[in-house]
Amino acid sequence: MKILAVGNSFSDDTMEYVYPIARSAGVGELYLGNLYIGGCSLETHVANARADAAAYEYRTDGAGEWSTAAGFRLGDALTAQKWDVVSLQQASPLSGRKETYEPYLGELIAYVRARAPQARLVWNMTWAYQSDFEGENFLFYGRSQQRMYESILAAVKECVLPRGDFSAIVPCGTAVQNARALLGDKLTRDGFHLSYGTGRLVAGLTFAEAVLGIAASRTSFSPEGVSEAERVAAVRAAEGAWASPFAVTAAEK
Repeated sequence: MKILAVGNSFSDDTMEYVYPIARSAGVGELYLGNLYIGGCSLETHVANARADAAAYEYRTDGAGEWSTAAGFRLGDALTAQKWDVVSLQQASPLSGRKETYEPYLGELIAYVRARAPQARLVWNMTWAYQSDFEGENFLFYGRSQQRMYESILAAVKECVLPRGDFSAIVPCGTAVQNARALLGDKLTRDGFHLSYGTGRLVAGLTFAEAVLGIAASRTSFSPEGVSEAERVAAVRAAEGAWASPFAVTAAEK
């Protein structure tokens, strides 16, 4: 299985542990790619495609360790492998702003289809910021985590699902909210990027279940520093999100 994420730092968080999660669940060969520009939006991806800009870091993992090559073009990455899956997502501050999706999402899908026609598309639904995050990008949502989360859900329902282009929604946003209900609102390292341990584990388990069909309970992987209680909560959060992508289902402690 070969999977490419066209994203930003939130795809970094999501993809970090997918390889060890999959291997611990018995998956054989797996090759991961991540096209990275910090904060990259759908609009910027399209601008880079139009200009054929060598603007990306191309990160790959085919043996349990990520490596990075600079100065990559979107088109070159799409044709570098025969990808089975290509994941798309919006930049986090715009993820709940419906007016930012088109015409860029449609043009990006067409660009991907032309260069990787064999790949199925998935949409990575990103997460809301931590409640005490002080960044200006949170102002649009009134510094309300709940409002941001609900806005992300609405954007996916109204801008992504009706297109019919995506074989799966990766409900990382809901998985993170589930984990917050179980563990508290401290799953980020800076208010918006996920913590290196439990936060990234939640996203990785969610991605593995949505894209690879690996139930989170099938994997024994746990990053260094994550307690057994945190691992169990991450599993519960991811499986709850897969069962109910648009509703928080984890009960509070």
